[in-house]
Amino acid sequence: MRVIAGRWKGRVLRAPKGDATRPTTDRVKESLFSILADRIEGAVCVDLCCGAGGLGIEALSRGAESCVFVDRSPDAAAVARRNLETVGAELQTWSVVRSEALAWLRSELDRAGPTLVIIADPPYSSDLALDICALAAVDGGRADLLVFEHEAGSGPETPPGWTLDRRRYGRSELSIMERER
Repeated sequence: MRVIAGRWKGRVLRAPKGDATRPTTDRVKESLFSILADRIEGAVCVDLCCGAGGLGIEALSRGAESCVFVDRSPDAAAVARRNLETVGAELQTWSVVRSEALAWLRSELDRAGPTLVIIADPPYSSDLALDICALAAVDGGRADLLVFEHEAGSGPETPPGWTLDRRRYGRSELSIMERER
């Protein structure tokens, strides 16, 4: 696992031990950030179910203003923090929070910045993507862009007032939802 592009291009990232975390493949990560392109520059991001932090680190590497990394696993949070320190991310641009994704969203979503990008890669066997989507996409919510990696064919429904771009990569699928203006 590595950083694909940006100021930390080529840096190797560690993954938590065991098989509880499923890191996003380089191919999927490269495709995702090619699709997002200029929407990441200057954005405030949240990497939910962050695992090793690869997606949020990629966003920071490509010019995101800041990123909050959220994972319930103490091992994943520790590895994400270590990866951020290894690439040399400025302390003021990131924080790692050990929390359930929905609990964090409920308590912190209103405090986020004006251009909020939520990236979530929850366990494939859970309905967490559906719950995150429902909570983050509410009217008046702060999220402008929702990105989910999920098992192919099982993504969350697009909320009213949002557009969907869905891409399949083998067993994985990306659902990219953007609030209509």
